[in-house]
Amino acid sequence: MPKSKLTDAFVKSAKPLNGKLTEYADTKETGLCLRVTATGEKSWTYRYRLKSGKQKRMSLGKLRDTALAKARELVVINRAKVANDGDPATEKFDARLLAKNELDRETVKDIGNWYFRECEAGRHRPNIKNPKRQSTIDHERYFFTTHIVPAFGKTKLSTIKRASIQAFVDNVADDYSPSTSRQCRIILHGIIAFAQRNEITSNNPCQYVTTATQQARERVLSNTELSTIWDALTLPIAIEGATVSAGVAYATKIAMVTLQRRGEVTGMRIDELDIENKIWVIPSHRTKNHHTHVVPLSDLALELIEKAIDLSGNDTFVFPSPRNAESSINPRAMTRAFARMRKPLGLKDARPHDFRRTGATNLTGERLGFPRFTVSKVLNHASDTGNSAAVTSVYDRNEYLPEKRRALDAWAIRLLEIVEDRESAGNVVNLGFK
Repeated sequence: MPKSKLTDAFVKSAKPLNGKLTEYADTKETGLCLRVTATGEKSWTYRYRLKSGKQKRMSLGKLRDTALAKARELVVINRAKVANDGDPATEKFDARLLAKNELDRETVKDIGNWYFRECEAGRHRPNIKNPKRQSTIDHERYFFTTHIVPAFGKTKLSTIKRASIQAFVDNVADDYSPSTSRQCRIILHGIIAFAQRNEITSNNPCQYVTTATQQARERVLSNTELSTIWDALTLPIAIEGATVSAGVAYATKIAMVTLQRRGEVTGMRIDELDIENKIWVIPSHRTKNHHTHVVPLSDLALELIEKAIDLSGNDTFVFPSPRNAESSINPRAMTRAFARMRKPLGLKDARPHDFRRTGATNLTGERLGFPRFTVSKVLNHASDTGNSAAVTSVYDRNEYLPEKRRALDAWAIRLLEIVEDRESAGNVVNLGFK
């Protein structure tokens, strides 16, 4: 996008570049763009980013109706809204629909869509100004669209009874899984609570709906399973009956080596990487506990990351979406690929998250012998304070980088021994303690 300090003369003479729609960014008012179509029609647009990281764009009107000075004034007004946790594009959209009496806030589908828009702006719950993370919204929308809308989409929310919701979550548990059932109940509860606060309904029938208690997973992958997965995801990939892209294969291997969460790996940005110092800094808005997490990179992790970057050819994301180069691949792409692999590879009930449990079990085992506290720092578990006061962990910004590096280097060496079916020269790993 070309940048320039826009002037009335420039705006009047601006042409589309190469005969294609072109946006000229104003260097005086951040976010203001002059939009010139291939046919020469000109309009103003404002680009901004929500706290969730989601990029938005809103129209400020045609050039013939709005002069440059007025467009800059509108940008200042809307930038103030964004700074106060507002979302001017969504607010404008809602206001337009309300004016035309097109916004139905009675059915579960319409109230649910309204709820998710408020999640993006941070207005979905009282006294909470931070928006939901975009990945969380996308995750919840999936269950909403796939399961809740087909069952209740056209139903007036105020008429739904507890018995109907109980029957719904029971059927979902039987037809899909208990975890899917729990997710649907949680999302419905949030939507109806939101409707209560907006005086659409007086009670929340989800309050007494029950779902099966979640059982903690204890699945640890065997050495044979680790080797099978690694070999299957080594290029060229040839898994009978299962298609896995090269990008997803690299993401899965990096998850195995770094022991980080699938969403953190698939959303990896190039500007988060310090190749020279062999570290990956995951910003707080991308971690589960909202704490910035520094991940030391082993030689094996670096090798995989550099190959993935070369493969992607993207300047921003290590794993760009094949449908939209301005975003990363969806974390569910890794899960879906894993699901396709399970049967042909004979991986019973194996999931990507099992890599973290498997790596942690190896690290704390007799062979490697790392303290559980160190492993919790590798996994970025905020709840483990090493038996110190919880308040201490708030002020302690020590990243335990040397300890984490020794652990992840040792795990990379051990993982290579497993997948290459070899043993190290000695059976003792030097943990670096004196």
